Amino acid sequence: MTALAKRANLKKLAVWVGRFVLLAALIFLAFELRKHWSGISGWRPTGQDVALLFSLALIYALGLLLLAECWHWILKLFGTLHRKLAYASFLITQVAKYLPGNVAHLIGRGLYVRDNGLKDGHIVQATLLEMAIIPSGAIVAIMILGCAGQLGAVLPFIPIWLWWLGSFAILASSAIAVGLSDRLGLKLRPVLLDLSFSLGLSVLFMGLLGTVFAAIFLMLSPAPVAALAGSAILAWLVGYLTPGSPGGLGTREATLFALLSSLQMQDTALLAAALFRLVTVLGDLIAFLAGWLLFRNTDKGGT
Repeated sequence: MTALAKRANLKKLAVWVGRFVLLAALIFLAFELRKHWSGISGWRPTGQDVALLFSLALIYALGLLLLAECWHWILKLFGTLHRKLAYASFLITQVAKYLPGNVAHLIGRGLYVRDNGLKDGHIVQATLLEMAIIPSGAIVAIMILGCAGQLGAVLPFIPIWLWWLGSFAILASSAIAVGLSDRLGLKLRPVLLDLSFSLGLSVLFMGLLGTVFAAIFLMLSPAPVAALAGSAILAWLVGYLTPGSPGGLGTREATLFALLSSLQMQDTALLAAALFRLVTVLGDLIAFLAGWLLFRNTDKGGT
């Protein structure tokens, strides 16, 4: 069997594993929803609740500009591209992550910038870098909360395994940076600075993401803010890493519920997870509309 055939088989295996995980997560959520339906069905949102949820969706959409800027800085490693074009390619394609496969937004992003001075190989490398930097930002954000001792009740295993995972991510990112520097003829220091700035933007976004979920949960019931934020970031990471799960659908909610079960508020955890999904989908739609209205006609070139 050739190396190409082996990679194809591994890819198929990953997709089927992802589908199995997604199905298991949805079955788990359906079971828990049926179990706790009496506690959830009694919730009636007030006008203030609706206003808060919409405000959080808007905040999440604005937070996506951090990731759009991160994407711009990654593209800068490979050529000169107008910042507005980078923003358009990120924001307009963001909603495509909800299509089956969870890769349509990445493909669309590459196609959007393809005819603007970037080679296909550069676009692939930029996409791979983004796929490494954004989840690395989630890992760093969780590590910060874990080191602050704020996640012990919900995530007691963080000090054991996440340090190793975080260290591996840092070493892998450094190795990628060195490789890019050699291949592109760039000096290592500017590349590391650009990648570090991109990573910082991802960490900021993850902090905002966790804060949005904490605000949703606190709207329903009091709980430790840092634990809520850390759980939301880790659940996002699990959803992101699940192959083929559209936007982390199902796996993110199941992870959130499992992590927050220690708080003994299962009804609230299920409802908050569902509202979190609603807020982020609405935020992605707002970001899409903003990108379409403000940036879609941007010419190539510039910064």
